[in-house]
Amino acid sequence: MKEISKAFAEKILAEAKTKELTSPKANYFYLKKALDYRLNLLVEHFPKNTLHAIAVKTNNHPKVLKHIADRGFGLEAASIEEVKLAQNAGVPTNKIVFDSPVKTRSEIDYCHNNLSGALVNVNCLEEIKRYPKEFSCKLGLRINPLIDVNTDKSLNVSKINSKFGVPLNKREEIFKVLTESDQFTAVHFHIGSGISDFKPNLKAYKLLTEFIEEINEERKKNGISNSIDTLDIGGGIDFEMEKNNGLEDFTKKLSKLTKNNDIKIVTEFGKFIHEKNSFVSSSVEYVTKNTSDSHNAFIHVGADLFLRKVYSSMKIEYPFAVVGKEGSKQNYRIVGPLCFAGDVLYESIQLPILNEGDEVIIFNTGANTYSMWSRHCSRENINFIFL
Repeated sequence: MKEISKAFAEKILAEAKTKELTSPKANYFYLKKALDYRLNLLVEHFPKNTLHAIAVKTNNHPKVLKHIADRGFGLEAASIEEVKLAQNAGVPTNKIVFDSPVKTRSEIDYCHNNLSGALVNVNCLEEIKRYPKEFSCKLGLRINPLIDVNTDKSLNVSKINSKFGVPLNKREEIFKVLTESDQFTAVHFHIGSGISDFKPNLKAYKLLTEFIEEINEERKKNGISNSIDTLDIGGGIDFEMEKNNGLEDFTKKLSKLTKNNDIKIVTEFGKFIHEKNSFVSSSVEYVTKNTSDSHNAFIHVGADLFLRKVYSSMKIEYPFAVVGKEGSKQNYRIVGPLCFAGDVLYESIQLPILNEGDEVIIFNTGANTYSMWSRHCSRENINFIFL
């Protein structure tokens, strides 16, 4: 299922109501078929031995994580809590990737004792000394390749002042660490999220594979028998599937770069996997007309579910529809339920005429929404329906 149409969403909503699965306020629908479509794309296009560790932070519902695990995919964790979610979902430890930039000593001990074979990526040189010599997990070093990307400032992690990774301007220090010790067998890079142009990722891959070749040659000279055999390329690419097959174009170019090496690839896609798999329904509670030009439509989701849209500078547009209505339209201001003046999803959006009791559908809600649910005003979590 490539995308969820209005007609299909209305059908799913109606069926859920007959089965008494819905809340009268708001509902979060997540569709397995849509998830499977995206997971299958990764298998179809990437090299066969690629480990796809789907980012837990993008959608952390246990049922979604378990389905990913049951399909044989891995999970990428940005906290020790997400590591435990991955374990609870049934992911084998050798398919878990742990990327927190602030791992505590006790968290590292937990990995050593409970996560044998997992890929644990060290975020900075200062973190290295915390690992025991015979660490039970596969150890990777995150390198910031300092490659420019065109994305929102909140999502760009390849600047010199980024909190993520060891910047490549410390090349000599990185080289020394990776050629004098056999602890590391992986390198990780992730240059940002929301990237529409995949060329910077290919540039980073080429740069770091060439660096890895130099490192492995020096390791041999130093009598180190094992090598850097894995490159974790992260995620963050918004492949344009509707306009052109951006994923196919990217993986073809990536395959050309991998022909001359036997390095295993790890990916950490999140938004690309989850975004199109979900929609949200909400009833309209009130419609107020403060002036002839201002119509406030009050619904039961807002800044609690859509934190990035409301609180950040990111330009995120969720398609809207009104259940069972088309035709003439009115300009509305869509406001949420929180006791906060900024709880506004849209300052101005054209929708069919709304009345109390109507339902709206909000599309493309699968990524960075449910997993970011805000406890502001202590409201109960949105009703989650996994079909």
